[in-house]
Amino acid sequence: MLDGIQHWSDETLKYIQRLEQENQEVKKENQELKEKIKVLENRLAYYENPHTPSSARRLSEEKTSDAKKSDGMGRRGAPKGHRGATRLKPEPDETVDVVDEECKRCGSHNIQDTNEKEQKTVEDFVPPKKKVKATRFVRHKMKCMDCGYEWLSQHPDCPQKGDFGIYLLVYITILKFHLRGVLQKIQDFLFYNNGFDISVKGIHDILLRVGDVCRINYNKTLEKIRNAAWVHIDETGIKINGEKYWLWIFRTNDNHVLVVIRKSRGKKVLDEIFGPEWDKPIIVDGWKAYWDFPIVQRCWAHLLREVDAFKEVSANGRMLSETIHQCFDRLKEFLATNPSMSDREKQKKVFENQLHEIVMKYSMCKELKKPLKYLQNGLGKWYTCLLFPGMEPTNNLGEQAMREHVIMRKIIGCFRSKNGAANYQYIASLLASWKLQNKNIFEELENLLRQELCLSSS
Repeated sequence: MLDGIQHWSDETLKYIQRLEQENQEVKKENQELKEKIKVLENRLAYYENPHTPSSARRLSEEKTSDAKKSDGMGRRGAPKGHRGATRLKPEPDETVDVVDEECKRCGSHNIQDTNEKEQKTVEDFVPPKKKVKATRFVRHKMKCMDCGYEWLSQHPDCPQKGDFGIYLLVYITILKFHLRGVLQKIQDFLFYNNGFDISVKGIHDILLRVGDVCRINYNKTLEKIRNAAWVHIDETGIKINGEKYWLWIFRTNDNHVLVVIRKSRGKKVLDEIFGPEWDKPIIVDGWKAYWDFPIVQRCWAHLLREVDAFKEVSANGRMLSETIHQCFDRLKEFLATNPSMSDREKQKKVFENQLHEIVMKYSMCKELKKPLKYLQNGLGKWYTCLLFPGMEPTNNLGEQAMREHVIMRKIIGCFRSKNGAANYQYIASLLASWKLQNKNIFEELENLLRQELCLSSS
């Protein structure tokens, strides 16, 4: 570079050499930063990718929005018209006159009521009987003088087997499943709050006994799954003693939930649950185990995430993403008009032809091969919901039913035994169903345990 410029001064040459050296250092630093960015992008892709649930994406977007607001770019707080969080004061169940008997300053008892009063309504729990009570039930043996049948008298608070009462069984089950407690913490809570000393194994045995009762209704739920109008399905990995298993969720259109834990993620699990004659719709993601079913609604939320992942790849990727979002918006707008079945059938053909055209239009874009393949594999299954009024075009309901179990997995790590995993299925299925159906899970579990353990004829 310096050839032919000997007439330049020594200072100029040194300056040029210094610039060249700095340029090389900047290039080296730039290359190192590119490599670091690539590593960070790969790590970020583990958490934010087309398979990240919409709920997690909304959470990320909310955090970004909050960060902008904190920088003065927007107003924080509840939206205009929000009714606020102040609770209405209830009518008091009891009125207590609070009258001191001595002076607060000098302690004199020569005091007088000035008849000035200040009222304050306080809401609080009625102090419960925290201590566990032991009750001896003397069950009289009875005999029918007509038929000769003999039996032991039954009481709704006295289980025919086991030494723990119904309220205690409900209490421990709710601590475990609804409050997500671990056995050691439940043991501590029972001891310090209730003065009840029980081993971890004792708690585990109680949960197994509750699970045995729930298994009866679990089998009834299985029948409701098979008789449902349609079923949302989702699955996630879970471990039993460090070995990989799969937790499946089946949620019906009327909010019956079945939790199934199996070694397989394949179609044989679906065949086990549905039976060989299944011919009703399922709402699912793109997992290949669902491909052979005759009536499928593919999840649009998954499709949108797939195409959104390629928005920054190229201009065509951005256009594809915008086009698919427009298709989804038109679907929602059409469903909002409460169309007739004949209109639904006609529009389904129109929408499906549009997707075919989109696939053909972008088929030459090599960088979009992955999202186009995802879209093409679902052709004929993106608009099934049009033929079933009330069906949603996404599997968000399935993912919602799965979230509780994902949280529980993070807490417990893994199941310690197959029996524990099976027991989890029975109890978790009933609690999830009752909760989605807006039933009181305490009352429902109590009634079930009382009927099966105390009043059953078996």
